[in-house]
Amino acid sequence: MNFSYFVASRFFTTTKKWNFVHVISWVSLLGVAIGTAALILVLSVFNGFESLVLSMYNSFDPHLTISSSKGKTFNPELMPSEILDNDNIYAAAFVLEEKALLKYQDKQFIATIKGVSSNYHNITSFDSLLIEGEYFHDYENKNVGIIGAGISYHLSMGLASVFEQLHVYLPNRKSKTLLNTYNTFRQASLTPTGVFSVQAEIDEKYIITPLRFIQELSEKNDQISAIEIKLRDSDNMLLTQEELQQSLSSDYIVKNRLEHQVVLYKILNTEKLAVFLILLFILIIATFNIIGSLTMLIIDKKEKVLSLISFGANKQNIKHIFFYTSMMIVGAGAIIGLAIGLFLGFIQQKFGFISLGGGFVIDAYPIIFSIFDIIVVLCSVLIIGLVASWFPSHILINRIFKRQIY
Repeated sequence: MNFSYFVASRFFTTTKKWNFVHVISWVSLLGVAIGTAALILVLSVFNGFESLVLSMYNSFDPHLTISSSKGKTFNPELMPSEILDNDNIYAAAFVLEEKALLKYQDKQFIATIKGVSSNYHNITSFDSLLIEGEYFHDYENKNVGIIGAGISYHLSMGLASVFEQLHVYLPNRKSKTLLNTYNTFRQASLTPTGVFSVQAEIDEKYIITPLRFIQELSEKNDQISAIEIKLRDSDNMLLTQEELQQSLSSDYIVKNRLEHQVVLYKILNTEKLAVFLILLFILIIATFNIIGSLTMLIIDKKEKVLSLISFGANKQNIKHIFFYTSMMIVGAGAIIGLAIGLFLGFIQQKFGFISLGGGFVIDAYPIIFSIFDIIVVLCSVLIIGLVASWFPSHILINRIFKRQIY
């Protein structure tokens, strides 16, 4: 066994002389443990919230969308017929989106009418998003729709009135004057069959209707704005996207769900990084205890250091002894903190002791552990420990040897 490591382990584990120095060392160890546990728990909670938010968006957003690069709409009949024969494509649906003015009784609201083809329910798990009513399966009755909860709120459509007529107004592209309001807008009425809720931004934006309803109202009978695609294996999403893009001309763009929510992903990653850096800074401050405890340990063991020097130990041996002792404190603190963080996180996962209160989608703080996060935390703690251990073990030992010389 290495001489320096052996002596360091004796300094770290000895309990014969329990004094203030040992108390400070254990306080330092506890500080590292708490900091490590806090980092792991907070990052795991962020992972849980990130997964929850993305699952809410992903329940509405398809894996891939094909849209026109040269206009708002396109005719799907002009696309290569074999484009949707990819083995990884589970289902595809045609959609057409148009901004419209909604009117219900004396309330008005601007929303996006999203007309969908008959196999749209295979793209999204819409049944799980409904909070009232049911999904329309009768596409022959085109004057039906599902309303976002936010739109229902703004129009004051209560549960009792959800099955009354909703008037939809769309600008008439053929109208040559704005003076005649009758010709300025094309009007239709639809009966809401249900209310869905995904996320506030989506709930206040969309009404889902059969594709034929919005095509006829907008006079775009053969046009769609996009093809939404659900994949069999989402892990190969980027590969399938590349294959489809290569099969299509430059007239079309294939986007994945990540590209549709770029801002959302940036916000989530930025918030997580900011919290990590704040907690890391707190951990750095906590490591000053390590510098203080190691300094006091060197002073406390000064007589033993002089004895070791007299027995032939050189400067590097002594430096390594106290460096290893300090790293043992850091390592033990990191391992204990990891165990505490994983244990508390597992308890929260299993029993949800810390609740979010009322008004949330879930009852308790979500926890999702990430191997990458755990590795990053442990590496960060060890690097901080290395820096904190190096300073006193080198500076003070150099001073002791200088005094020995003089």
